[in-house]
Amino acid sequence: MPIIQHLGRTVKEYTETGKKKVEELINKNAILCERCLKAMKRHSSYNRKIKETGETLTIIMVWCKECKIWHALLPDFMLPNKHYSGNEIESVIIDSETCDVNEIETEASEGTVRRWIKEISDKIRRSVSILKYIFKRCGKAISEIAIEAGSAYSELEQVLGLAPVAIKYSGNKLGLANLWLGTNEVKAYI
Repeated sequence: MPIIQHLGRTVKEYTETGKKKVEELINKNAILCERCLKAMKRHSSYNRKIKETGETLTIIMVWCKECKIWHALLPDFMLPNKHYSGNEIESVIIDSETCDVNEIETEASEGTVRRWIKEISDKIRRSVSILKYIFKRCGKAISEIAIEAGSAYSELEQVLGLAPVAIKYSGNKLGLANLWLGTNEVKAYI
């Protein structure tokens, strides 16, 4: 299961400062196990290639000795289990609101684009409901009247715009939603 954090806006920034930030967090015992709340230690790392750019980033893995579980520490510009960046996927989702699938400019195949549109839209709808609940717990109830009905992505943008506090993120709304979900121990990432 990944842990998503803001570790830079781009692969370059992540490589220059994000990995160092992760090491600092691990050394400060600031990355806690979601089960036992004990500090997690660095376990290993692996390389992950971003398909549309060909860039490679090193993902650090952490380990809970007590629970015997490990997590990948993902930057918020990546989505769990995706080979394309969150920026690319978000761009496709946004374009799908005004273009036919075969008109969307992306390196991904048409089948992949169709799968993203369905899968990511379903995850966004679920996340919008969870985010409303999280924000209510934080003291910022969101009225259904405040959200203009529209596409799942449009509703996500509106809900995130009503967040109780601003948090630092890479610039894509899917990553921002994942940061909110992860920070509030909801492991139902987009």
